[in-house]
Amino acid sequence: MKYRLTANLLLIILIGMNADCMPEEASDTIKLTRAPIERTAGYAVWRTDVYICTGIAYAKSVGKSPDDFTNFVAETHGESLKPLEGKGLEPIVQLLHFIVTNYPNGTFEIISESEKTVNVRFNRPYSEYFKDGDILGVSLDEFEKCLWGHARIIFGSIGVYFEYHVKDDLIEGRLSIRE
Repeated sequence: MKYRLTANLLLIILIGMNADCMPEEASDTIKLTRAPIERTAGYAVWRTDVYICTGIAYAKSVGKSPDDFTNFVAETHGESLKPLEGKGLEPIVQLLHFIVTNYPNGTFEIISESEKTVNVRFNRPYSEYFKDGDILGVSLDEFEKCLWGHARIIFGSIGVYFEYHVKDDLIEGRLSIRE
């Protein structure tokens, strides 16, 4: 399963990358335009979230749990944060800020900070995708546990402890450097 899922994800990425590299055909009637960066970012975030739901749904369809998928994602992408190891909390806080504020209605704030701990609060802008129910049989709770669960695992691999809890429509999180 791990090989098949990895191969499928790589195929999707390669097709998407190649679509950007294909030469554009000249047209006398259709004038192609680029989307504004805000629209592009919003679409990329939505697409990533749908891929997360697809991965969870697939895992469930083959008898695995959402936690199994979360661990698979963390193991697969864990090395991507290695360059941030030992650089303190700022790059991790900036990454979380980037993730949340790329949603059209994402808000993120630092509540308190010290050299070894940063407390943050952010909204759950992706929850609107679930306003009509599950996506591909994946609940908001399953999605959210995967999204922040794999972040917790990856951050932990570089010595940053990440804990969070959902409080109404907000998430309160704490990042701290492990000793």
